[in-house]
Amino acid sequence: MEQSYRAASAHSSRFLFLIAQFVDRRIPAEFFSAQFRELQNSQSAYLDPDVSSVIGMLSVDVGAYRGDVENRGIDYIDSEQLWLAAGQAFRDLMTVQSAHFEREAG
Repeated sequence: MEQSYRAASAHSSRFLFLIAQFVDRRIPAEFFSAQFRELQNSQSAYLDPDVSSVIGMLSVDVGAYRGDVENRGIDYIDSEQLWLAAGQAFRDLMTVQSAHFEREAG
């Protein structure tokens, strides 16, 4: 059980690192969006259900993001709205990780 949690934790850490870079404004929204999709396609199957739920919610926002104002309609969001959603996802992932660590500690 401990081994499977550690493996799942490693996969979720990749998402945390990417999201943190965006929330800290070290990478632009376009790069974040592309990298998030790539990571989601390659790592989602390995995620804990709680982490997967948070990633799924952020995925909706990533899918709604449009950097080009000309291509943005009412159903799309801009980089600031994506940044806000990523910030919330980061906080949620940290909460999930903390709960997992507490369960592991006993």
